[in-house]
Amino acid sequence: MKHLLLACIMAVICLPASGGNNKKSKPGGASLKVLCLGNSITRHEYKADIEWFSEWGMAASKEENDYCHQLQKLLCAEHPGTVVTPLNIAYWERNLACDIDSLIGSAVRGKDLVVIRLGENVQDKQAFRQGILRLVEYCKQKAGRVVITGCFWEDAEKERAIIHAARTHGISFIPIDWIDRLYDSRPKVGDTLHDVEGKPYTVTKEFIIAHPDDRGMRKIAEAIFDTLR
Repeated sequence: MKHLLLACIMAVICLPASGGNNKKSKPGGASLKVLCLGNSITRHEYKADIEWFSEWGMAASKEENDYCHQLQKLLCAEHPGTVVTPLNIAYWERNLACDIDSLIGSAVRGKDLVVIRLGENVQDKQAFRQGILRLVEYCKQKAGRVVITGCFWEDAEKERAIIHAARTHGISFIPIDWIDRLYDSRPKVGDTLHDVEGKPYTVTKEFIIAHPDDRGMRKIAEAIFDTLR
């Protein structure tokens, strides 16, 4: 009897894990389709009259250094093949009652993740409270997951509106104004950026230096990535 009991115990111990499937899972997950909705911090078209000769997140020295491309690099380490697409919707910030579907519908559909990263250009803070609720609700209906950041430039009233929208719709809120407060995360007049052809040029405009530099962009990307893990 003792021998039979011992044999049964050994048989149980030697059963393969996971219901008999003992194969190791492949490292990383499936590739993701990610959309970042933002303003000039996310992407700004080439605009010579303000001496911005690039077409990525403003004040990043090169395309690969803006937060969208740095986020893509971080995500690809765990989800090879992930593509992060930046979309500037600064128009929405200034037209909070506009038709959201007409503005972003084709870009949002089919995305695994939408990152909402805007607010700095909003002037009508009262309308923003309802506007951001509508934007989050729309994105949740179209994408697999939605997260939202606060503003890079500190603004308590806008931050409250964004947090309210995040809580109302049950999505993650990612504060980033601490980056601007605690770190030297903006470029300075005289710093070097690169144009669309890779040629260096010198920053001269105050408008550009209001945006995060490579270090600031990196910290924004890391804050988003840490929330997604």
